[in-house]
Amino acid sequence: MKTFRYYLHPGALGLALASTAALAADPFSATAASATADNRFRPYQAWQYQTGGATQHAGALFSAMDRAAGLIELAQPGRSLSLAADGSAVAFARRDARGTVVGFGAGGMSGKFFGLEASGLAPLELAGGGKFNAPYYAMVNDASHAGVSFATSGGGRLRVGALSASSPRADPLGLLAGEHGKRFLSSAEFEQKMGRAVGIVSFGMLRESGSLLGSQQTQALALKTSPTTVFTSLSVGYALSPNSSLVAMASSGRTAGFGGADSLIGQVTSVRTVAYSVGWSRTQLWHRSDRLGLTLSVPAMVRDSTLQLGGQLAPAGRAALGYDSRTLNLRPTAVERDLELSYARVLGYQGRQGKLTGALMLRVNPGHDATARPDLLIGVRYSFGF
Repeated sequence: MKTFRYYLHPGALGLALASTAALAADPFSATAASATADNRFRPYQAWQYQTGGATQHAGALFSAMDRAAGLIELAQPGRSLSLAADGSAVAFARRDARGTVVGFGAGGMSGKFFGLEASGLAPLELAGGGKFNAPYYAMVNDASHAGVSFATSGGGRLRVGALSASSPRADPLGLLAGEHGKRFLSSAEFEQKMGRAVGIVSFGMLRESGSLLGSQQTQALALKTSPTTVFTSLSVGYALSPNSSLVAMASSGRTAGFGGADSLIGQVTSVRTVAYSVGWSRTQLWHRSDRLGLTLSVPAMVRDSTLQLGGQLAPAGRAALGYDSRTLNLRPTAVERDLELSYARVLGYQGRQGKLTGALMLRVNPGHDATARPDLLIGVRYSFGF
C-alpha cells in the first residue's frame, strides 16, 4: 500500500483530512484521494489563510492587539477584573489572605489565569493564538474557564482548572441543525519563581466531541468518536531588567488513535504534535509608555501519524466498482516559522492624542508546506478616540 505525504495547517490536522472532501464529491476518481484544490476544511489556526500560502487578510494584523486594547482592566488589592467593552468576554480573579486565588471567565480569556501569559512577561500578541501557553488551550475556541491556585512552600504555586466550549457543527448542507461540537480541557500547572526567573510546567488533557485538535468536520469527514489528547508544556520567563524580559515555551501532545466507522476516515493512528516559541519584550524603550515585542515561533505541527481513507474507486479498464483505501502520511513537508515584531505607544497625556501601533508578521513555509511562498504583512496604524 502506497503512503502519501501531506502537509498540515497549524491547527495540526489540515489538508490531509481536507483531501477526503474530494473523494466524497467524486468517488469514481482514482486520484481524488490526493487532491488538494478547493479545500473547504479549516482547522483551528491563529492566522486564517488560503491553501497554497496565499497572503492572509490584512484585517487580522492587529486583531489580538485590538482585543487587548479594548479590555477594561480594573484592579484592586486582592482582585482583578478584565471586561471587553462589548461584553463578549470577561475574566475575574480574587486572592484571599492565604494566597489562594480563584479565577473564572468566558469568551476565550483563559490566558488571564493560566500559563506564562498571565505573568505579564510575554510580548504583545499580534494575531493571537497564545504562543507562550500550550497551543491546546487556544484550540478550545471562545472557552469559559474556571480554576483555583494554591501557594506552596518555596515560592511555588499549584494551579488547577478547566476550559469548556461548545460550537455549532460545520455543515454546508444544513442537515445537522442543533448539533454542536464540544471541547473540554482540564489541566494542572506548577509555577516556581526564583529571583528574576519564573518557570511553569503544565500537564493537561483535551477531550473533544465531533472535532479533532480544534478542527471541525463536515458529514463526509464526521467524527463519531471522541478523541483524547494528553499534553505537557514547559514555559520559562526571565526578567533581564525592570523593563525587559525573555520568554520561551515548548509543548508536546499525543492524541490517541481512533477509527471512524461512519466516515471516509477509516483509521487515524496516534497523533503526536509539538510547538515551540521564544520571545523578547521591552517597555520604555524610547518613551515611558511604549512597548516593543519580538516573537519567533513554530505553530502546532504533527510529528508522527498516518490516516487511512476508504472509498469506492473504478480502476482503469473495469466497469465494476471496487473498494480501495489510501494511507496518508500526516507528517508535514516542512517546518513553519513565524516571526512577529510589534510596537505600541500612546501619544499625549493618558493617550489623549491617540495611539501609534506598528507590526510586522512573516511566515516561512506557511502551513508547514515546503512549496508555499512566504507570507509577509507590515502595518502602521494611528488611532484616535473621540
